[in-house]
Amino acid sequence: MSASANGAVASRVLRFILRGLSLAWAGFWTWFVVSATIGDPGPVPWWIPVAWLASLGTLVVLVWRWPTLGGFALVASGVWAAVYFDNPGARALLAAPAVGIGVGCLVLGWRARWLASAALLALGLTLSACIVPQDPADLPFRTSSILRHEDGRMRRALLVEETEIAGFPCQRWVWWYEDGRIDNVELALDLSVQGHDFPVGTRLFFDREGRLAHAWLSRDALIDGRPCRGRMKVDTAFHPNGRVRAFFPRRPLEIDGVLCAASVFHPIYLHPDGRLRQCKLAREVTLDGRTFEKGALLALDESGHALR
Repeated sequence: MSASANGAVASRVLRFILRGLSLAWAGFWTWFVVSATIGDPGPVPWWIPVAWLASLGTLVVLVWRWPTLGGFALVASGVWAAVYFDNPGARALLAAPAVGIGVGCLVLGWRARWLASAALLALGLTLSACIVPQDPADLPFRTSSILRHEDGRMRRALLVEETEIAGFPCQRWVWWYEDGRIDNVELALDLSVQGHDFPVGTRLFFDREGRLAHAWLSRDALIDGRPCRGRMKVDTAFHPNGRVRAFFPRRPLEIDGVLCAASVFHPIYLHPDGRLRQCKLAREVTLDGRTFEKGALLALDESGHALR
């Protein structure tokens, strides 16, 4: 077999491998985005997961149809993710695979143009890695991370060290409303907030009146007597009175005589007094003379009567 034939075979094999890796990488992050935002997304705007999914789809199409362009896009995206997401997990599972697959695509598409491509890649990496110099006046926030409201007040910023803000031991990203009140923070220590004990690493979201609205638990925890699933931005929501409004249990859970299924797609909803409002059934149940089959979505009014 000639050298050119060997090269063609190697190119086809590499193309096949890169396509498979890009699908696996994009598939994992598609699952992650959907799992983290499905159900009651709370404070997450709808366009954020849509933009993520569209970006993943675009990158996969580029890898399949135009490897060189896809390679540049993946490398740039990976470098951006490594700079923007100051998190070891994001860098290992999002940024590093993107850069690796992107470099592979560039190798596949370089051929005789490898010197020019290498120069462009080096330039792109240099520009992408540029970070705004730290202004001492901005401490304890990273200067390049600061985003402000139209009136100049802080909207979002990344802490360079653990800092107490508005009485909360905070780490990483902090968000504010236009009036300066806290929108959401990530706890740097275990903390009791408005009657609930939250573990370190939990991100808490507040409404504009300062009431607890949502929590992304860093691990499974018992909140308001309910076993709430943590990690991966799984949401636990609260009523204005502080009681749990919606949560995702790790295992099937019986509430008011109804066995509710454990699912990341169907949260358990509660009324403000803690009684069951809605869940997906883990087993058949009969209420008010009506039988609801396992897997059905059961909704109850505040008196416990079935609505559907």
